[in-house]
Amino acid sequence: MPQDNASRHVLSSYLLDTTLAGAAASNASDSAVMSQVRALEQQEKVALQSLSQQMADLKERHQSEATPLQQQLASLNADFESAMKQLRQQYEDTRTQDEDHKAALMDQIKPGYLALYNEKKASLAGLNSQEDQTLQSLRQQEDTELQSIREKYDAQRKSLQQQSGAQRQAINSQFDVSVKALK
Repeated sequence: MPQDNASRHVLSSYLLDTTLAGAAASNASDSAVMSQVRALEQQEKVALQSLSQQMADLKERHQSEATPLQQQLASLNADFESAMKQLRQQYEDTRTQDEDHKAALMDQIKPGYLALYNEKKASLAGLNSQEDQTLQSLRQQEDTELQSIREKYDAQRKSLQQQSGAQRQAINSQFDVSVKALK
């Protein structure tokens, strides 16, 4: 019997040592896995920061390249509009001179024609002036309404972005908590 006790003791010691060694190996394995997870998280964080910086650099480069082109285009458009306005004015002036000359000639053929022509011309000038004022008023009203609509949609867009950002943050936080809870 003393040998049975001794055998049992040796067996118990062996089992205990094996269990402790397995637990230590398991803890070391868990620790190694957690170290790898932390390293991957750090790599991901660095990669995201690098991508964010690259995006910011690209945006800045695009802005610096696009701004001069936009300014040049705006200048060309302004020059074109100015030239077109000048040509329209020259055309109208020439047309008016031709019509005035024609009216003077017609008045020689039909006396009183010039007076009727001048009445018509004055009436059309008044109508054109009224139309221009009304159009200007409508443009101002349109600009005011468009600004109001832009402000409304900008506020809605900003609110949506804030809500989405908060939801993203909550999802990421929940994910981080769930990952930390894994063992």
